[in-house]
Amino acid sequence: CKTRGEKLVQVLSLNKINKQIKDKIILKDISFTLEKGEILGLLGPNGAGKTSMMKIISGLSRANSGKLDILGIDADKERAKIKSQLGFVMQDNNMEREFSVKEALLYYARLYKVKNYKYEVKRIISQFEMNTWQDRKIEKLSGGMARKAMIARALLVKPKILLLDEPSVGLDPDVRYDIWQEIKKLKNMGISVIITTHYMEEAEYLCDKIAILKQGRLLAIDEVEKIKQIMQKDENEDITLEKAFLRFIGKEAY
Repeated sequence: CKTRGEKLVQVLSLNKINKQIKDKIILKDISFTLEKGEILGLLGPNGAGKTSMMKIISGLSRANSGKLDILGIDADKERAKIKSQLGFVMQDNNMEREFSVKEALLYYARLYKVKNYKYEVKRIISQFEMNTWQDRKIEKLSGGMARKAMIARALLVKPKILLLDEPSVGLDPDVRYDIWQEIKKLKNMGISVIITTHYMEEAEYLCDKIAILKQGRLLAIDEVEKIKQIMQKDENEDITLEKAFLRFIGKEAY
């Protein structure tokens, strides 16, 4: 949340984004904005459209209609201008498995023409505390190590917006917490983050705002506490984000 008097800087705007494949609606009239340094969590059951939305924002997919502005630029018309301003960390490890961590980062830095790339790779390895395993092959990394390396790789180009698809899925609780701390640091650096997650505690811990989707439609988007208040049945109810989410999608267990 912004303090009083602090100017809000909008870095992303979706206006009536629609995505359809044949007769199947993937996304329907999705509109929201993202501010500098804000962390937005996308919640929804499987098939809600979360990953499809991330792919449209990242440029891996195109909407059928609607307008997407990134850093004040029309993303459909001038995608090349914003390519280096976006980082996208997918759920699956897509790093070069035969490389070591350091080799993979150097390769990526050269590919994206990162200035002073050797220094930047050294800096990011130190920042993510990967020094002791920088020479380990990607294919030999644990799940937590791989996720750290992927986030570090995305940050090499110093993006203003980072997209994280299920950043801590399948990780042990202690490793998940370490990943959360890295994501918190991004906010302090002024980087805006969008995450998809099925972990309600992750969303509540990390996110400034929550967007709830179901069957391609945006049911609600607001601050975590306001999302809970909307679904609170009476003022004395101690409602959790999970319970509020289940009520929004009509799946609350009684």
